[in-house]
Amino acid sequence: ELPADCKRPLREVGSTDIDQLISSEVVITKVSELKPRIYHAIFRCAVCNFTTEMAQLNELELVEPVVCDDLAGGCGRSPGGKDGTRFELVQDNISLVDNQWIEIQELPENVSGGAQPARATVLAEGDLANKLLPGMRVTVNLVPFIRTEKTRTGKTPMFNIYHSLVSAEQENTPFHEIVISEEDQEAIKKISKRGDLQKLLTNSIAPSIFGAGKLQMVKRSLVMQLFSGVSRKYPDGTRARGDIHILLMGDPGVAKSQLLSYMAQISPRGKYASGGGISGAGLTAAAVRDAFNDGRFSLEAGILVLADSGLAAIDEFDKMGNDDRAKMHEAMEQQRIHISKGGINATMRTRCSVLAAANPRHGRFSQRAQSGIDISPMFEEVDLPPALMSRFDIIWLLRDDVIKEQDTQIAEHILANRSSGVSETLIEEGREIDPRLNEDEGALKKGYSGEDQLTISMFQKYVAWAKRTIHPVLTDEGQKKLVEFYLETRTKNAEEDNSVPITARALEALVRLAEANARMRLSQKATVEDADQALAMFRNWRYELMGDEFDEGTMITGRSVKRRAADQMVLEVVKNLSGGKQDFDVPEGDILNEMARHDFDEYEVEDALSKLSMRSEIYSPGTGRWRLVR
Repeated sequence: ELPADCKRPLREVGSTDIDQLISSEVVITKVSELKPRIYHAIFRCAVCNFTTEMAQLNELELVEPVVCDDLAGGCGRSPGGKDGTRFELVQDNISLVDNQWIEIQELPENVSGGAQPARATVLAEGDLANKLLPGMRVTVNLVPFIRTEKTRTGKTPMFNIYHSLVSAEQENTPFHEIVISEEDQEAIKKISKRGDLQKLLTNSIAPSIFGAGKLQMVKRSLVMQLFSGVSRKYPDGTRARGDIHILLMGDPGVAKSQLLSYMAQISPRGKYASGGGISGAGLTAAAVRDAFNDGRFSLEAGILVLADSGLAAIDEFDKMGNDDRAKMHEAMEQQRIHISKGGINATMRTRCSVLAAANPRHGRFSQRAQSGIDISPMFEEVDLPPALMSRFDIIWLLRDDVIKEQDTQIAEHILANRSSGVSETLIEEGREIDPRLNEDEGALKKGYSGEDQLTISMFQKYVAWAKRTIHPVLTDEGQKKLVEFYLETRTKNAEEDNSVPITARALEALVRLAEANARMRLSQKATVEDADQALAMFRNWRYELMGDEFDEGTMITGRSVKRRAADQMVLEVVKNLSGGKQDFDVPEGDILNEMARHDFDEYEVEDALSKLSMRSEIYSPGTGRWRLVR
């Protein structure tokens, strides 16, 4: 570790630091593919065969001799002209060194509000090349150097600063950038023993958003997400994730974006992005050509990689690009991304919690989607594949329902909150102080309703301390509680052919929620009480989404039990009416009549016909007629 006077924030590196050894804490954002470069070159004169050795100090261009040195035994000729010579590179005797360009960025949490993190380009050579990947947080020792800035018209008096990598040390302590003093530790332990701990933490999530009814449960789930479960590795090499993924689906104006923004702000290493407005590496990662202006591919980190060990808040999740959508399954479940392109073959870690928000395709959910009984229309109206939605541990459906008493409370809260704010213009003019800077440095503050809340600083320290030091294990009693619930739920609707009330993936989610609740209490054991809290949260969101008849099959396929039954029965009806012949036309009216005997209405039959047609099991040779494909 270098002395304190050698440590520099990346944005402060300037002309006085050229050729000096400095140290900075950064995150890797891009790396190029590996290429060898000439370190010492030998050139042969084409006229007299005299060889000249040249040190290649500039990695951006190959420097050739300007003359065949006659004092050293050469012919004295220069390149060009009638009697000139030319120099050929002797490839048998050159010295090569591995070479890689790296882009670094200062840590986002060290950047003041509104500013963009500073970036810099680093040259890694020799044994230091191919050691760093995008998303890594490292302390780098660098030597800044300059190269002339070039334009189309030639060189300019301006210089670009590059950095030569001397060494890099990857951080091993989670959230090491958050300094927690002994006084902070005592305050954290004291808070963890409060009887109203859960209420205190819930009230501290986005206090400006009125948490009533369902929104209070949403905030409680976000607290669990901040603490998360414990990621574990097993002897066979497999890994179980501990991070909790939450999806908010809802009508406009239900505070989804505000919740995401606040969570990205309060979470250590939180990142916020919009699925529809992000470019470059996108949400995951990408291999990009010519990112360093040298023609080669480079590996660029997306939001999930940069949020490693933190939280990625993704608004407009339904509007992400197709490339991101294809990678998102692996990024969320396996928490890694494989990239193989342009000579780059790498695996990057995405060990972060995902908090996503999605909107209905046409602005608001239709009345069919708001029925709360058959949520298939809801899946159709949100442009997300069901397989991707099933990766989330909790899915909240937030509707803008008219409830007079609750609407009154929300309106009063909004107006009280607005009147307590300070004019942004006055803050910028220096006539008022930013209320965030006025926040007490202590652990607690009073909210709008007079209830205790954690300050943002203390909340971050509490979460960081818990994730650093607390790694709960589910007790035997806690395991028994979850197993009983799992078996009871599995067998409840076992007699229904198409019903899948719960899967093993949901059981893993329950364990994560129980561990998160134990972590919140700073307990190394997840007890029956933690299992009860996990079950309460689990039952709540499932009931809000589908009522008593929750079905995992609907989550996986996007089609309810009744619709899957309709698909199967319509196919059987077509087979029976056609006698199994592929060249026999079955009138649609006959199908409708047969299905009506089994209590399926016209809409459900039309939907099943459409689905079977999309799956290439039946097709329509003409209006009102259907045939088997096989």
